Amino acid sequence: MTAALAIVPADERHLDAMMLVMQAAFDPRYGEAWTAAQLAATMAMPGCWGRLALIDEAAIGFSLCRAAADEVELLLIAVAPQQRRTGSGTRLLLRAQEDALLRGCSHLFLEVREDNDAARYLYRSAGFAEIGQRPSYYAGKDGSHRGAITMRFGLDKLTL
Repeated sequence: MTAALAIVPADERHLDAMMLVMQAAFDPRYGEAWTAAQLAATMAMPGCWGRLALIDEAAIGFSLCRAAADEVELLLIAVAPQQRRTGSGTRLLLRAQEDALLRGCSHLFLEVREDNDAARYLYRSAGFAEIGQRPSYYAGKDGSHRGAITMRFGLDKLTL
């Protein structure tokens, strides 16, 4: 029997679990992972919320969003490598879309590293459109720079 995936609200009590997922999920050479201090400070900001993906009480993924006016930005989404391609990322993304719609927002935005093909596929599959580029947005620990693709999802496409 396969354990069920639960998506629950995340708060400061979940920082350690979120950091463990982040450290496993983000390759350090790309410089995308946040520090625990950055994560805690962002979660404490008005308009920010997180979700934690759990299997049998174990954190296997999370998302972090920020709302401003009628727009939401998906700041982070991460799934532990051993849980990828199981639908966990899709479920976290759908929940971010639902949360944004329930907050009365009209669009959900995100940025993704231009060479992160797996993530770009996930976002396109979920209905996101590529709307812009940010050259040299990500600075790797090795001094390299990679561009970011900005993507948008119109929440009018979503029905609850």
